[in-house]
Amino acid sequence: MASETALPTAPRTGKGSTAGEVLLAYLSEQLTEMLRQEQRLRRDETDAIHKMRVSTRRLRSVLSSYRRILPPEPARRIRSELRWLSQVLGAARDAQVMRHRLQALVAAQPPELVRGPVSARIDAELLGRYDDALAVIRRELDAQRYAALVQDLGSLAADPQFTGPAGKSARKVGRRLILRDLRRLRNSVRAAKREPDDERRAEAFHEARKDAKRLRYAAEAYVPVGGARAAAMVEAAEGVQKALGEHQDSVVTRQLLAKLGAHPGRGGSGFTYGRLHAVEERQGRVAEKQFRRLWKGFAGTHGW
Repeated sequence: MASETALPTAPRTGKGSTAGEVLLAYLSEQLTEMLRQEQRLRRDETDAIHKMRVSTRRLRSVLSSYRRILPPEPARRIRSELRWLSQVLGAARDAQVMRHRLQALVAAQPPELVRGPVSARIDAELLGRYDDALAVIRRELDAQRYAALVQDLGSLAADPQFTGPAGKSARKVGRRLILRDLRRLRNSVRAAKREPDDERRAEAFHEARKDAKRLRYAAEAYVPVGGARAAAMVEAAEGVQKALGEHQDSVVTRQLLAKLGAHPGRGGSGFTYGRLHAVEERQGRVAEKQFRRLWKGFAGTHGW
């Protein structure tokens, strides 16, 4: 089984650590977490899919942010495979999230305005998606591709073959890398806010969310040497990420509601789906306003 791979001991990190030591400690921590959640997933434990996906994203993100202190290969290949694994896990997780979101939305409506078997139709659509996605996850976790990824990650953590500024002070190197990710986020937000088309702006905000997540995880790795300032950056980036995530969830939910409303099924009515769509439109606008409020306090502060 892939998770039987022996893991190296992560180095202790602090203010005097090198950039390589900080990266290695974070990689080792997240690889251990990924494998722990894999075992929980195999036992069908609650939240295991979500937590395993988060660890894969953290691994991929920090390998991207700190890529200048590693050889191009195998780091590039590992990032690509981590993206694949995140997508495998994501289909099931997205179905979970959307089902809970929609069922809560339906439950909040006046009973007389819920026309037809709306809850049952939502369950049929999303539980079916979840079951199909879960079958894919189980198959892939037992396949060679996943085993090879775990082996590559273990080898990287055991012998990273650091290059460039890996031996330099993490306080200086890490700060430069975080500043680069911060500029990346600012540019993506600027582009999204300039986009007049609603659909393209939603896509641009989704990209900005990814950049906020990347900044958050880069700062997480930097906390042992960056202290309170790095922790403040993590918190601020997470707030922006979550507001944009709520916006994206609303966009995706509306797409499903439009599909269900167009084909409500036997005994169904498009009325309730249209009402839910309108509620989600409002929630999407609220999320965008929340993001813009957070961004005003984020964009030029935190001492970076």
